[in-house]
Amino acid sequence: MLVAAITIGELLSVIWLRSQGLPVLAQPAPHGPNYSNAKELGAVLYTEYVYAFELAGFVLLLAIVAAIMLTLRHREGLKVQDISEQVSVRAEDRITLVSMDAESE
Repeated sequence: MLVAAITIGELLSVIWLRSQGLPVLAQPAPHGPNYSNAKELGAVLYTEYVYAFELAGFVLLLAIVAAIMLTLRHREGLKVQDISEQVSVRAEDRITLVSMDAESE
């Protein structure tokens, strides 16, 4: 419900901005041939937003560790693979050939 309200609010704000004649789609100033968006983005991330960038990295690392810990916990009734048992199985133990009489209609 909250997500729907936020989405509707964003849509209404976009409609309002366009109706006010504000420069929503203003053309940016042209840059030279050696301009690099990646370099500018890196300069901004590592100077102005360095703490937020490091915090986001830490939160992602924490999420990865939590996901790994949740998948490795031991639960009752959990089926697990036994690799040594799978490798030691012989074909004769797995396949059973059955002779059947042909059926006719």
